[in-house]
Amino acid sequence: PHLLGTYGTSVIDLVGLYILMGLGLNIVVGYAGLLDLGYVAFFTIGAYITGLLTSPAASTQLGLSFWIAWPVAMLGAATAGAMLGIPVLRMRGDYLAIVTLGFGEIIRILVMSDTLKSVLGGAQGIIEIPGPSIGSFTFLRPQHFYYLILLGCLLVIFVSRRISDSRVGRAWMAIREDEDVAEATGVNLVKYKLLAFALGASFSGIGGAIFASWVHSVFPN
Repeated sequence: PHLLGTYGTSVIDLVGLYILMGLGLNIVVGYAGLLDLGYVAFFTIGAYITGLLTSPAASTQLGLSFWIAWPVAMLGAATAGAMLGIPVLRMRGDYLAIVTLGFGEIIRILVMSDTLKSVLGGAQGIIEIPGPSIGSFTFLRPQHFYYLILLGCLLVIFVSRRISDSRVGRAWMAIREDEDVAEATGVNLVKYKLLAFALGASFSGIGGAIFASWVHSVFPN
């Protein structure tokens, strides 16, 4: 990052965030074969939870540390992923894609709605989100966030690789190839589908949490 400068590092930081989202989406679509077109909603959930927990200008006015907020954002995104998975357990292919696309649109409308404006800020979003800090050092510049994003990517890559070779990964791949045969051989479709939605969403929530702290604000757009 010190060789690329501020602009070049900002681009690399964005690439890293998209890698985080791509790795999470690969859990849902690549391993489990569940076509999720509303995946960006979990990025939104992670970003807004971080904003609500850390920003003194947010309606909650909690002002918590980023290191407390990001696990909560990750858990919140995972919970939303599981909630999305429950009503679509029996759906496949194009039908699943349409429902998940609708979920993403619902989140966008809720964030921009007047109903939740007092909490989420509506079109104005949430501002004054502080950067992470370690002791007296605060992450402010893109060069600082480069290392945080890199650490997140390496962690998610490690978890993904370990899961792909595990019993869970094999179950996901069996579901991807043929759900009926997988169920006939003893794979619990409900358990493993919900796990795929939740774990994939949690990775996106990590990206959203870092993004909110990086730009110091979150807006619906």
